[in-house]
Amino acid sequence: MPSKRSFLVAASLCAAAIASSGANAADESLSRVQAAKKVVVCSSNDVPYAYKNPASGKVEGTDIDMVRAIFEPLGVPEIELYEVPISGIISALNTSRCDMISDNIAITVKRSEQIAFSAPMYRAGQALVVPKGNPAKIKSEGDFPGHTVGSYLGTIQLDWLNKMAAADPTITVKAYKNIPQILAELRAGRLDAAAFDDMVAADALKNDPTLPVEILDYKMPIGDYAVGAGFRKDDVALRQAFDEQNRQLQLSGGLRKVLEKWACFRSSDTFRFRIAAADTDRRSP
Repeated sequence: MPSKRSFLVAASLCAAAIASSGANAADESLSRVQAAKKVVVCSSNDVPYAYKNPASGKVEGTDIDMVRAIFEPLGVPEIELYEVPISGIISALNTSRCDMISDNIAITVKRSEQIAFSAPMYRAGQALVVPKGNPAKIKSEGDFPGHTVGSYLGTIQLDWLNKMAAADPTITVKAYKNIPQILAELRAGRLDAAAFDDMVAADALKNDPTLPVEILDYKMPIGDYAVGAGFRKDDVALRQAFDEQNRQLQLSGGLRKVLEKWACFRSSDTFRFRIAAADTDRRSP
């Protein structure tokens, strides 16, 4: 299992690997959103991260609250959501459907080849979820052979499951469009276990304690991951302004308060990344 130090180093390297030179900072990406007084965020309408509340019509979520806290001091008070499946979210950004991605997106080397990440905003974890009573008696990934497991498209959890299935053909992996589909499959007994974000699992049970599923007390070997915002590589000014406000909120504890407000995130899983003010392309813990 990766150590905390290796986790932080990997996150820093992934983010730094795609950072553009400060010489490109004179682009118009920041002035564009400031003139519009609005930033358009790509999201899969993902509860509890970034979604439109069907009752109020308002854009809400953990990541949305963070983005709002970061952009308001920059003179950008409005957030608009552009809904797109996770599997197509990077393409939507790079074809200018939105200004940025903020949807609990893990900073990975593969994604960093396509977009530029902000400095990490918070750390998220994994959940292994089974039907109530755990009829398949799954305790870890060692029990996956002979069973059906799943996650949703475009996620690091699905990549992990597919790698295991490639090595052991007795493992059946199913891919879904969203969490409600996964929960329905668990409820119906068509899925023995599912791997997805722990914040999503906790929020689902918080909102509906009668859901016939349970979260296993198990730390998956793929470990926690650093969450950042995604930007087009050419939008250096926008990303750097975001990083500076992110730094200020990290140091003041503002982003931590956002996570604790939602009461579905363990405060012990938050951590601060201190970014040198003179060099927003450096990402070190």
